[in-house]
Amino acid sequence: MRLDAASLTGCVPSHVEEWLVHRTTRPGSLAYSVAGDPVFVGLGLAIRSQRVGDVVLTRPLFLLHDWLDLWHSLPSEEWNFA
Repeated sequence: MRLDAASLTGCVPSHVEEWLVHRTTRPGSLAYSVAGDPVFVGLGLAIRSQRVGDVVLTRPLFLLHDWLDLWHSLPSEEWNFA
């Protein structure tokens, strides 16, 4: 998956987070879940990290507006996804 020609899937989490930080223009448009996942509020996009063998890569997660509070809204299977 790409956004503005930047890949959001299968990347090093810190690279995607840095990319998002430089694209936010309004205060509050980038938030963080209690697990430390960056959430691009305006798009309803969270960048989750997933372990793949011995590395951790990104996995975008699209959210409904009501689900922007990740900790309370997502099913437990999402938090235990490995």
